[in-house]
Amino acid sequence: MRINPGRVLAGLGRKAKEYYNNPERLKELLTSANLIIRDNEQLSDLIDDIGKLISLVRDYVKKEYTMVSKGTIITVIAGLIYLVNPVDIVPDFLFGGFLDDAAVIGYIVSRLRGEIEKYNDWKKIQ
Repeated sequence: MRINPGRVLAGLGRKAKEYYNNPERLKELLTSANLIIRDNEQLSDLIDDIGKLISLVRDYVKKEYTMVSKGTIITVIAGLIYLVNPVDIVPDFLFGGFLDDAAVIGYIVSRLRGEIEKYNDWKKIQ
């Protein structure tokens, strides 16, 4: 089965906005995403990128980093929702179950590469 990351993210847009507007729920999502990437061999190539996305959302929510659009943050949140959902296109508990998650996160990282680089530059001087 071929995954369409853009369609997946668009489908999670409403849910991502709900998380965006609920700080407690968003905090739980970020914590869950951190737990999933910890020692996850299937996501090893993306762990640094996922960590940066989590950090970006945290700093944005704390109003420490605001040089990114709300739409970008909503997209990242949608990707993290997909990551933490154990029953997505390929259930995470199956061998190779994180491949679809990696496709969605990889899509976000490639689409937002410039934004992530700006954030990394900002983070270095903090």
